Amino acid sequence: MVYIGTVIYSYLCVILHSIVFDQHAGNDISLRYNAVLDAGLWRSDHCNICVMASIFSINEKTKKRHGLGIVVLYQKLHQVILPTDFEDEKLSKASDDTSIIPLEGFDWRTTEPVKIRPFKPKYHLTMGLQSSNPSELIEMDKTYLTRLALRKEVIASHRRTVLQALPASYAAIGELYTYLLKIYLPTRFPTMYSLSPDKSALLNKSTSEHLTLSPKSPFESLQTLGENIDTDFLFLVPSSDSDGYILGGFICCFPSGFDSEALLGKKIRDIHGPVPGYKEKLEKSMYRSFDRLEVGNVVKRVNWSITTHDRLFAASGNHLYEGEEAAAEEIDINNTYLRCERQLVHRLPETKALIFSFKTYLTPLTQVKAEGLGEDLATAIDGLKEGSVPAMHFYKRGVVWGEKVKEYLRS
Repeated sequence: MVYIGTVIYSYLCVILHSIVFDQHAGNDISLRYNAVLDAGLWRSDHCNICVMASIFSINEKTKKRHGLGIVVLYQKLHQVILPTDFEDEKLSKASDDTSIIPLEGFDWRTTEPVKIRPFKPKYHLTMGLQSSNPSELIEMDKTYLTRLALRKEVIASHRRTVLQALPASYAAIGELYTYLLKIYLPTRFPTMYSLSPDKSALLNKSTSEHLTLSPKSPFESLQTLGENIDTDFLFLVPSSDSDGYILGGFICCFPSGFDSEALLGKKIRDIHGPVPGYKEKLEKSMYRSFDRLEVGNVVKRVNWSITTHDRLFAASGNHLYEGEEAAAEEIDINNTYLRCERQLVHRLPETKALIFSFKTYLTPLTQVKAEGLGEDLATAIDGLKEGSVPAMHFYKRGVVWGEKVKEYLRS
């Protein structure tokens, strides 16, 4: 591992100078190869801008490019990692798709939860996908241990509702489990997880638990994931009739208004059937997005709703459906929350199953107002009725809490 000097860069651009390497000349520098830096902005979870750059050399005789490594540029240090040679295609995969940036020195105890404030004046039902990367699959913050304790309670009390799997998903569960415990977690969060010397177990340093890398069943795998990662995972596998995807398995401790057990084995289109406007505005684009998602690519989106309770496990009660009746109710503002999900989708390389994962965030409404976003959220609540799917206001139970919440936010 080689360290090269400190640079100064801004949030908007990075100036990288050409440097010269000859990877076959040991520590000697040769002019036979020009190293080129392809740089792109990369967000660090420490609220600092980080840059990831791939280095490749150009052989002056063959004009072929050979990968020299990946540069990770932090505010105070360049770290160059020099692997073995790889050609253009592999370089693209390593630098853009499948690389995991270690968070050296990361302290989850002092890390604030991600703030999601996706308020828009009018609500339009779209996929709203953004490109992401493998490093962003899991977020950690200071709520980690309290969330793990709650997840264990939920699994113990509502096991059938939050943990299920069909045989069609068993291989995918094993594949994700191995990737997360053997590769992702110890690489991304070295201060939180480490592999045992014989690589038979993963140590969760926060709980002092050793997690086996050879679970006895897919159900044990799901339970271990659910009790050690504050993220829910849904396994989407091809349906037996080759017509789309079904929910093949899940560890979903914090559902928002749906009973996962009742959805097991159902096609994605049927699961979303009760969502207003889904069939007309979202079904085709969702399936198209899923079909086009290649291994190594990650996409993300966020959503938001208002809840008049602080229950993270909410298998019912967060939605209203056509034909149901509801009216405005007295609500306790101090027990009213902005509920957001940070959702990601990626495809597993071996089984080709799709993994839909999400982390749930609850923010007191009082905090949103204190941030100066009261009017923005109030306008967004009105916008639920003014966008492409006006019925979304009813579906999100706006008729119950809408007026009282807006009154408070604008007071």
